[in-house]
Amino acid sequence: MLYSINLKAEYFIWKVIFLVQVLVVLFSTFENQALVDVGRWGLLIGNVLGVFDGLVFAANLLLILKVRALSEIVWLVVAWVWWLLSVVQLMYEFYLGGYTTSEMLFMVNIVWFLIIFSLPVFRYAKFLSEPNKVNV
Repeated sequence: MLYSINLKAEYFIWKVIFLVQVLVVLFSTFENQALVDVGRWGLLIGNVLGVFDGLVFAANLLLILKVRALSEIVWLVVAWVWWLLSVVQLMYEFYLGGYTTSEMLFMVNIVWFLIIFSLPVFRYAKFLSEPNKVNV
């Protein structure tokens, strides 16, 4: 094997990412309570994105617990659709206005959160593709 992974360190990374995910989503949910008029499309995008946020949480939690659920392809689709919906929601918020140029440039940093938060989903899909080792 060309490399070895410290499994305890790897589990710790996923736990930290999970904790940060929960905190960011709770903060953004609390912050967005002040928005009253987001329109029908904004509400639809927000609700669908909420479902996919839950699926991303589930993938990270299942990875931490090493539980197999659904298939590799399903989780890859979840990750890519979650990315797409997150970018669409960000663009919709820019379209609604109310942001200065510096705030818009700062909001583009959300791409880093997308990368970090999607890592467990891709790792979980890889975990599902690995053969199931049964101890007898």
